[in-house]
Amino acid sequence: MRLVTTHLGADFDAFGAAVGATLLLPGSQIVFPGSQEAAVRRFVEVERPPLPEIRLRELRRAHIEEVLVVDCSSLRRLGEVGELIVQAGCPVRVIDHHPETADPIPGAEVITAAAAASCTVVVQQLKARGIVPDPLTAALLLMGIYEDTGGLTYADTTPSDLAAAAELLALGARLEWVRRYVLRPLEPGQLQLLNQLVEGALERRIGGVPVVVTVARPSEQVEEAAYVLHRYAEIFDFPVVIALLEAPPQLIVIARSSHPRVNAGKLLLPLGGGGHATAAAARLRGRSAVEVSEELLQRVREMVGDEWCAAALATSTLHTCPSHLTVEEAKARMVRLRINAMPVEEGKDLVGVVTRQVLDNALAQGMGERPVTAVMRPGVPIVAGDTAPEELQRLFMEGQSRFVVVAKKDGWGVITRMDLFRRLYERQCEASGTVDRRLAGVRFTVQNVAQKLHLALSPELHQVLVEAGRTAEDCGMGAYLVGGVVRDVLLNRSVEDVDIVVEGNGIRLAEELVQRLGGRMHPHEPFLTAAVRLASGIRLDVATARTEFYRSPASLPEVERSAVRQDLYRRDFTINAMAIDLSPRRFGELLDFFGGRRDLERKIVRVLHSLSFLDDPTRAIRAVRFATRLGFEIAAETRQLIRVAVREGVFASLSGERMRDELCDLLSEPRAAESLAELERLGVLQQFAPGVTLDAAGRRFLAEVEAMVAWSELEEVYRGPRWLVWLAALATRGGEAAGERTAARLALSGKSRRAMAGARVGVERILAAVSRTNARPSEIVTLLEGCEPAWWVVAMAAANTGQRRKLRKALSQWLPTAPPVTGAQLIAAGVPPGPGVGEAVRATRRALLDGVIAADEALKYALAVARGRGDGA
Repeated sequence: MRLVTTHLGADFDAFGAAVGATLLLPGSQIVFPGSQEAAVRRFVEVERPPLPEIRLRELRRAHIEEVLVVDCSSLRRLGEVGELIVQAGCPVRVIDHHPETADPIPGAEVITAAAAASCTVVVQQLKARGIVPDPLTAALLLMGIYEDTGGLTYADTTPSDLAAAAELLALGARLEWVRRYVLRPLEPGQLQLLNQLVEGALERRIGGVPVVVTVARPSEQVEEAAYVLHRYAEIFDFPVVIALLEAPPQLIVIARSSHPRVNAGKLLLPLGGGGHATAAAARLRGRSAVEVSEELLQRVREMVGDEWCAAALATSTLHTCPSHLTVEEAKARMVRLRINAMPVEEGKDLVGVVTRQVLDNALAQGMGERPVTAVMRPGVPIVAGDTAPEELQRLFMEGQSRFVVVAKKDGWGVITRMDLFRRLYERQCEASGTVDRRLAGVRFTVQNVAQKLHLALSPELHQVLVEAGRTAEDCGMGAYLVGGVVRDVLLNRSVEDVDIVVEGNGIRLAEELVQRLGGRMHPHEPFLTAAVRLASGIRLDVATARTEFYRSPASLPEVERSAVRQDLYRRDFTINAMAIDLSPRRFGELLDFFGGRRDLERKIVRVLHSLSFLDDPTRAIRAVRFATRLGFEIAAETRQLIRVAVREGVFASLSGERMRDELCDLLSEPRAAESLAELERLGVLQQFAPGVTLDAAGRRFLAEVEAMVAWSELEEVYRGPRWLVWLAALATRGGEAAGERTAARLALSGKSRRAMAGARVGVERILAAVSRTNARPSEIVTLLEGCEPAWWVVAMAAANTGQRRKLRKALSQWLPTAPPVTGAQLIAAGVPPGPGVGEAVRATRRALLDGVIAADEALKYALAVARGRGDGA
């Protein structure tokens, strides 16, 4: 049989081209590899055009003799049909207006032309062979042209598209179908998605080109999301728009571009996507929206080009590759630093450049032990600080340099292509991107939060930060407020810890601050940090901007100096990866490279990259802690990455001490029950409490524990750490050895380990004692005094109404009862010192608790016991 086919999810361009192609291949039948787009399906259901269609299940049994593929050059995008074509080994022709692909159809003859729609190429082929399409086919071809050219308005629309449309109209094509099915209004679900796209949008201005990246998570499956994005770009007149739709377990990426230098198809090609210059899409798994958006922005940057002023953009931290390193060692250094190129340094001279690509090629050729100088490109692009933007552009674009070195008075500086982000924060609002103000109000990508900072901090601390920025500038460095303090300032929360990151030398800045403001500092050289306590009593943590790398999953990181952007990228979550500039000229400017403020507004906890939990599994516990504390949700892809880390077994490599420290922080906060339930849903609970599961009854028990923790602290019944109560509570939910296993996993020792190991039995003994109707108060008190106090709280949570009433009385009334007499009183009354004095005091207390004596009879009773005339019962 002769076959015509197209890509999965056929749109009108693919659908119309396939119908038209049947005229080019007489006797052929059409097979669609999968479902068509919703608009196409709606058209077919309503208009029911007669099609020579064959189903995929029938094709599996057929003998394929010849194939014509339209609007698709990618074998992968043909799905199972592609496999059947390859197995058939028959002649294959492709008609496509964007034939570039990473996985071409083997042996296919490609027919293409300068056109914005495949339907236009089909019309040209029909005309060349003297074939006149019928009115139905002409209408379908016209619908395809109108769809892929945006009604003949897209920037890549060609005269050929216009001419083809005119010819089809002359042949009886129906424009009302175009209006009804192609140029259609948005439906309610699509309008909701459009609103999400507007709310989630952040604009970058790259080389003068506005580029919008928007992240949305539709509440339900939204048909034709690509069409919604097209309308979004059209309504707000953005030349480049990239949407990342979170549809767990998938991340759907859609790009639209009307800019001549940003090719949407090429932009998404490395992600396995398909499309053409103005429109493309891709589906990913196991990738976070943050890292994908960063990757795509870098590609846009490479397409558009960079224009800077060297003096304004130079970063003081220049990583170099010593000339004595081997190729393998140089590659390892580059991976650790998370950079793609660096100059080679020989003595004090920069002699060449190596890139990750060059090193990969050298390693593939067996040159791993060769010196890096054998594969470097000689020469380093070096510019003066006053170099004009045009010269920088030439070096970046024509010379294909990934960086330029800037000669400065105090040493070398560097400008990389990633420094484009810096421009967003070093220009005033007219040079900054904005989220659309027509709907969202004024919301700048570069925002000055100096006023929020002033309101959130005490006047003394605010002045210290001003001085830190001024001191850093005097030393030729940059200082930034980073991490949780930035998050809390934006959320209008109280500020506790203050962290400052320095582009330069953090320890030196700490020394200068102490010299200017008085106080003392303690440096920690391995981590390039210093703890500062000023004379005013204010505490600061000052760190050198650094990057970190992990030699193995769950290991402690090793660090090297870096720039602030790399320092922020190494952090745990987007909401903690923001900084506030403290320099005098830009004091209060918010640096938000990864959409942290957007996630704060959406109340989402999101990691920055897909290896985050493999590098440091404790981040999974931290994600739950922040989500619970702030009332946020953990992003869908972040939840999936936590589950991947659990499946990969990385928690087994995590030391008990590190896991314990993170859990102590989590379990010391309010709403710990909610946090534990979330850890159980993510599979993390089993990593430190094996054998413990939380069904509905278990979750109710945790709620009771939370209530009893609050009660015990209010009544001052329990003064120990909260985390020990929670771990003891979990120990009672597992098997007999659950407490011992958890204690061993968390490397607990001493009293804490004993509290865990005996929790199950200890709680059972307490409950048994308060259940006995003939149990005397003194017996219960004696038992409680011999138990770990954490067990008291757990027993309160596990008790029924009657048991709890009695145990509450024992803890709040009986247990605090002091002995009514003292040993000194007995000795003064003539009782000789010795063990009998203590026993008499204790016996008197028991008698008072049990109602045997009144308080005013205590001394007489104690003397009788001490002299052997009382039974102390």
